[in-house]
Amino acid sequence: MPIALSGTISFTQLVDVFQNLHQGKATGTLTVSSGDVKKCIFFKIGQIVFATSTSKHDRLGEVLVKTGKLTRKNLEHASKLFNQNAGLKKLGAILVENGLLTSKDLFGGLKDQVKDIIYSLILLGEGDFQFED
Repeated sequence: MPIALSGTISFTQLVDVFQNLHQGKATGTLTVSSGDVKKCIFFKIGQIVFATSTSKHDRLGEVLVKTGKLTRKNLEHASKLFNQNAGLKKLGAILVENGLLTSKDLFGGLKDQVKDIIYSLILLGEGDFQFED
């Protein structure tokens, strides 16, 4: 059964939305917009599998620096390589291939990134949301 949800965060708690999607075993994307920031949470059979954000604070490199898995200098170096590569390779692959990060730390960083995005949404006071199967 498709789940269609949309609304305004000031009237609906996102925690309730997450709970409904989990209980309904929903598969799809929850998009939350607040100002010029857009965050997406991807669900598969009610479980969160990934998250994205347009906020620079939620970028993988920033999360890796914040958690101490990567230095700012190494992030800047990897970013230059990423830009030289015209974005054909993901930043995580560049970090691992150049020995700046282990695969294990990359996976941990991705998990931290998703958690940070979700936590920021739970604390969000205003915005709009929409879930699409």
